[in-house]
Amino acid sequence: MRNSRTPLGPSEREILEHLEAYVDANSDDESLTRETAVTYLMERDFGRVEARDRIEQLLLKERVIEYVSRFGRPDYCFKS
Repeated sequence: MRNSRTPLGPSEREILEHLEAYVDANSDDESLTRETAVTYLMERDFGRVEARDRIEQLLLKERVIEYVSRFGRPDYCFKS
């Protein structure tokens, strides 16, 4: 069966790689909040609007899943 997910463009792949690197370096549960993700991307010279837009694209393409954590905050995890 073919993978039916929409392919990522170069800029989306770059954002996903940055977020995966953050999770690999900082978390045991492979999750992070939206604001943490935006802040991390801003530290890598992405603007706030661009970071939010790129995260939204990853959500729409089902590469990142948003869920409410047991602490009641929205977190992300990566879909393999």
